[in-house]
Amino acid sequence: MPQKEAKGTLFALTPNPLQAQRLTDLVKCDRDLPCANCRSRNRESFCSYDPGAPTSRENDALSKVSPSSQSSLNLARNDEPLSSLAATWGYGQTGPSTIGFLKKIETAPTPEEQDAMARLPSRDAPHHTFAVREKYKGLIRQLPAKIFVDKLVGIFMREFNWQYYFVDPDIFYTQLEEWNALPFSVFSSEGPQGISPDLRVFPAVLFHMIATAMLILPSEWEREFATLKYAANMTFEDLACDYSESGANLVGLFGKKSLCITTVQAEFLRASFLKFTANVTESWHMVAIAIRDAQELGMHRDSLDPKPTGTNLENVLENQWLIERRRKLYLILAIWDINMCLILGRPGTVDWRHGLPSLPIDAPAPSDRSKTPIVTRDPEKDPPTPLTRALWLQELTGPLRDIQDLEQDGPYPKDFTKVDKVQRQITLLNEHMPAIFRLEHGDTRWDDHPGVHWLPGTRYYFAMLHEFSLMALHRPYVFHRRESRAEALRAGLALLDISRLTFAGLPSASWRNFMLFFGAFDAIVLIASTYILFPHEHVEHINNSVKHVHWAIERFAAMQDRNPLAKAAECVLQAILAKFTKAVSGSSPSGDEYNSGTPSSATKGRSETMSNSSGGPANGSNVLLPNDSAAKRRETDSAWLSPNDWAVPPPPESLASIMPTFATSDLLFNDLTAIQDSHIGDVIVHNNSVAATTAPLDSDPVAWQFGGDNIGDGTLWQILNQFQPRG
Repeated sequence: MPQKEAKGTLFALTPNPLQAQRLTDLVKCDRDLPCANCRSRNRESFCSYDPGAPTSRENDALSKVSPSSQSSLNLARNDEPLSSLAATWGYGQTGPSTIGFLKKIETAPTPEEQDAMARLPSRDAPHHTFAVREKYKGLIRQLPAKIFVDKLVGIFMREFNWQYYFVDPDIFYTQLEEWNALPFSVFSSEGPQGISPDLRVFPAVLFHMIATAMLILPSEWEREFATLKYAANMTFEDLACDYSESGANLVGLFGKKSLCITTVQAEFLRASFLKFTANVTESWHMVAIAIRDAQELGMHRDSLDPKPTGTNLENVLENQWLIERRRKLYLILAIWDINMCLILGRPGTVDWRHGLPSLPIDAPAPSDRSKTPIVTRDPEKDPPTPLTRALWLQELTGPLRDIQDLEQDGPYPKDFTKVDKVQRQITLLNEHMPAIFRLEHGDTRWDDHPGVHWLPGTRYYFAMLHEFSLMALHRPYVFHRRESRAEALRAGLALLDISRLTFAGLPSASWRNFMLFFGAFDAIVLIASTYILFPHEHVEHINNSVKHVHWAIERFAAMQDRNPLAKAAECVLQAILAKFTKAVSGSSPSGDEYNSGTPSSATKGRSETMSNSSGGPANGSNVLLPNDSAAKRRETDSAWLSPNDWAVPPPPESLASIMPTFATSDLLFNDLTAIQDSHIGDVIVHNNSVAATTAPLDSDPVAWQFGGDNIGDGTLWQILNQFQPRG
């Protein structure tokens, strides 16, 4: 039996009449926009049906009309495209002709159509597909139940947010309320394109916040949150990493065409989480991405500030608070950028030569941004805010930018007046530090105020940054300038003492803090290498130095279960300690201070220097330059150990050619490690205490050796590998 013809379809014959009818209904064009055919195939954006085009019945009628009548009929139609008329006048339809320009003009979208297209995602954007809509739903399903989210958000706000203040509580809780009020139909029908850009990315912010809170979860709450684990032997850190990864994947769904402030916020929180879990390299890259996206939004220029959406007072006030928020977020990103540059020895993303946007105003947090004007905080009446902290942190980063600029002069500048100028700037900043942030003789009247619980810890943080700035300033010159050795040694000892006091006041859940690692690790390497190469200088500080290095290694041993960086540095610290203690074993004037175990006084008189005891003039002229062979020999004869203390005695000129050492960077980027061929000279850890064996390095000429990528000629590690004293 012959099959019936399926008129108006793409299928002439089908094996089943019922199936043919269904296919007819499926693919038939109903002349809507978009038509049924395109809707059935999820191809609405490709539908380009022209509702003004004549139907097939009209075409049949026109074919029966005479050419002259048809021409007049066409002229009578007001909606007939001019290009189709031009074709009848003899214009060619191929090549760059007049008819081609007419077609481009006719097909150009109107301003209203352009606005509508701007609000719609591109047909090639990944989130416009059904698969990505389902991916978005799959990601947000991983959010914990509301009761868990509320508690974890509370932990984040109280214990972590004050450090960078990248999440404004009032805005966040408004977005959280809007998110919780979204109906399920939005996710199942429209998907993410049916949600505003900021709210669309908001779950990513939520993921990173609860992930960070998981890492500092109070022990009494661990049993309550144990139900969130979905596998045996799963830790809260495993769960936190899953949550943060989900947030990163969610941001990646939307590309760069839907950027908003919430996107930048989520990216920074991701970078913060990565650093908190010791993924510092990945964190550095993520900060760069967040800065680029912030610049794409114009957050780096005052001239690109948003304009009010209306002229009434509420719109103007909301816009002013929006500008302040943008400036605060970019300020935090810039602070992170310069700090990571100095710590990791890597280039930054922010070009400081182009300047920064205006600093945000230190105003109390508003209860309603549409009704609250921006008024500067009164230091006498209003408690400090996290923004107060961020603004002074910005002041402390000023010298760091100058230190970075000094790198272009190399370790042998023509003169050290620039170095001395930066040191005076750092000292002046410390002297003019606001009283509420001073570690010594500070203003403590706000310490017990609600919401300012972070103030005492901030004092230690700022004191540590001050000493780190001085250490970073003199770090490139310690191997050929006595004054820089004195300043760097004093700053390193003070930093270790502050780190010890900070550690004593923190619960074990806070041992992930990056500040507890990077400053102390750099200081240990600097102090140890200084005494290994120059054991006859600053002998009056040897006992104090040995004691602080031992204490620091004890802290690292205690932190290593919670701080992966401390664990990664374990072998390097053992090698450093073995070489250091052997180098100074015969130089210490007395062992009473070390054996007493009393706290050092490194924090006292931090503004004092040891330049007088170094024997170097204050103007920095006692510099070991590469072309000054006589100075090299004098420096080597008076400072270095005898050749018998070296497995392979280094040439005198190698001292002046040592490149600046970024210990943390070598550990993270170059896989710095230390190995030992025998057990002689090992450093043994007993009950979180570190002690050298009875015969360190006495009979082992190879003992500890440093290794890693790019640990070769011209590095400190190569020189230290040659130092193998035999007793």
